[in-house]
Amino acid sequence: MFLAPIIEPNTHPISEPYLTVTSRSRTNRAHSPRRRPPRVLRIFAIPGFARLLASEALFDIGAVARTALQSWVMYDLTGSNLWVGIVSGMRAVPILVFPIFAGAIADRFDKRKLLAFVRIGLAIVSVVQAILIALDIIEPWHMLALALAAGTVVSFAMPTFWAYLADLIPARSLPRATALVMMGQNAGEMAGPVIVGWIIASAGADWAYGIVAGIYLLGAIFILNASKGRYAASESEDKPSYYKSLKQGIAYARKSPVLPWLFIMNASVNITGVAIFPLMPEYATKILDVGAVGFGVMSSVLGVGLAIGSITIAVFGLPRRVMPIIIVSSFIWDFGMIGFGFSRIYPLTLALLFIMGIAGMFWVNAITNLFQREATSEMRGRVMSLYAIGMGLFPLGWTFGGTLSALIGNEPTLIISAIGGTPLVLLAMLLTPGLRRS
Repeated sequence: MFLAPIIEPNTHPISEPYLTVTSRSRTNRAHSPRRRPPRVLRIFAIPGFARLLASEALFDIGAVARTALQSWVMYDLTGSNLWVGIVSGMRAVPILVFPIFAGAIADRFDKRKLLAFVRIGLAIVSVVQAILIALDIIEPWHMLALALAAGTVVSFAMPTFWAYLADLIPARSLPRATALVMMGQNAGEMAGPVIVGWIIASAGADWAYGIVAGIYLLGAIFILNASKGRYAASESEDKPSYYKSLKQGIAYARKSPVLPWLFIMNASVNITGVAIFPLMPEYATKILDVGAVGFGVMSSVLGVGLAIGSITIAVFGLPRRVMPIIIVSSFIWDFGMIGFGFSRIYPLTLALLFIMGIAGMFWVNAITNLFQREATSEMRGRVMSLYAIGMGLFPLGWTFGGTLSALIGNEPTLIISAIGGTPLVLLAMLLTPGLRRS
């Protein structure tokens, strides 16, 4: 080849020192080990993971956009933080009941089809809302009924998704894969509210709901084209009945020394510790005077913080003991909420939301990691259904915040919310040796 004249002294007048260095460097390159890509990038070589990640990112764009849009429309209809909290809380009602059934189903059948069903169902709900708004016949009760329908559909999503992720990813790579998934979800946190704010300001809420429906349908296409994973292994002929599957899941959770407290901790924080969210439309419009676009930016900055947190976890991972991370991130979130409540400076508000986003991502990733550790492959869907129920109570946190704000005002509400979650986290750790070692 063309390098031959360089290494052959009889064919080119070249000095001996140069020959020595060149030959040595070539030899070193020949014997040096091939550099492998970082661990976080190797996960993308797993069949189906990229499509799953794309589908989940689209799903979260739609979910966050729908949440922000729902809050904006309800506030526009009623002018009440209480109603904003109530309509968000309606989504949580089905999540109190259906995820445990969804977990049992997810342990038995094709999880891709269940996840596609969720996305198509939410697209239908969004189209109905778009039509009602376009015809100018939307009423608060419509919003409540559709929020209940959306919550019923969503209740099947979370346990199915986390079980499907574990079907695709080897156990040693699961924490990093979880962080990557949350990065995709954070893309929704960043993009969804900006999309909503811009479309509301330029075209109206009906167009925003229509675009959200299209996002959900695209996500369904991605998930249906992902790999099957190992779901077929659970479709044996000797499957237990649904009733027996549910009993097995409940018995497994009760025998665990960690799962009951882990569930209580997760549920409590999602109810009492997130009162900031139903207050954000009022802060955007009446207190900070930044309007719909500013409201979208506020939510997006929180999403940017979540993304930074997930990137950090994906690259560096989590330590084996995650309870200290949960405690520290809880304190940061709580002080951020109090600062948000008293801030009258828009850039300061954005900075607080950004920091809260980083802390929130570390909290969510750590709590997810704890649930994953407690789940065997046979029980994963049912264990993650407990995780889904706790996380699904998040809309009740909106109801809690909106109701308390209507009774005592914004700032006291955020103070109470700040002190309502972290103490229980500390109590759970003190009373549960397994958590102290986690």
